[in-house]
Amino acid sequence: MMDREAWLLERMTGIGGSDAAAVMGLSKWRTPLDVFLDKRGEGSPVVENESMRWGTVLEPAIRQEYAERTGQVVRVPEAIIRHPQRPYMLATLDGVTDSGRLLEIKTARNAEGWGEVGTSDIPEAYLIQVQHYLTVTALSVADVAVLISGSDFRIYEVPADPELQDLIVGAESSFWRMVEAGEPPPPKTAEDAMRRFRTVRPGASVTATQEIEDIVANLARMRTAAAELEGMQDAHKALVMGFMGDAETLVDLKGNALVTWKQQKGAARFDTAAFKADSPDLYAEYVKAGEPTRRFLLK
Repeated sequence: MMDREAWLLERMTGIGGSDAAAVMGLSKWRTPLDVFLDKRGEGSPVVENESMRWGTVLEPAIRQEYAERTGQVVRVPEAIIRHPQRPYMLATLDGVTDSGRLLEIKTARNAEGWGEVGTSDIPEAYLIQVQHYLTVTALSVADVAVLISGSDFRIYEVPADPELQDLIVGAESSFWRMVEAGEPPPPKTAEDAMRRFRTVRPGASVTATQEIEDIVANLARMRTAAAELEGMQDAHKALVMGFMGDAETLVDLKGNALVTWKQQKGAARFDTAAFKADSPDLYAEYVKAGEPTRRFLLK
């Protein structure tokens, strides 16, 4: 069995199933730039959270439950699988049955995004992942076994979708060319843009296209609308707070809590200004300059 360090290094040589949705811009957790930086060895190390840990811990139990309920014999490939014609397409599989069905194992906190049992109605990012694996292995169907909320076990059947697979192959092919050329994908979020363009050329300007002018105009309208909504929110909040007075909780006619307005202990804050005035030398010794940042302003 491949050790984790070797597995992580090999994952950098291609696009895995868990990367596929992000590459296509359809992930809630990562952007194409995140994946690009990972593959170039420039990304931040992934820190395992509780959800990831419990997903790993529960995987053998879910696999066993799937085998018992379906009567399938499940085998777990020991190595990463590569597409025969597109070696940058990788698959780390949770299992393959002796009857030729791919098995993907998931855990979920709730049933959001999970449709009727037995169908292919699963969250979009997982659907992309499964179709990626079916493309790499050339298998015709996948079973997705998921444990929801720790006690709701379900099995979904996802047949190969050639049309969707073609879209995945096209997106991943274009993306991998960018990785090999060292050309980052376009920013998907403002945070992406900040990471990619950290420095500025003083005095430099660029002429907007009509499309960009329209986007800037939309941003200005959004800013005005957001300010109006913020003002309305503050006014409504004041009305509710005035109605509550010194009460801690606002309830409906059935006694259900609608709003709480509780007393909180004052936060302890370090008085930086006083410390600087009393001990300027010591203050200077411990002050560290942060990295330069860019400020985005609508004019």
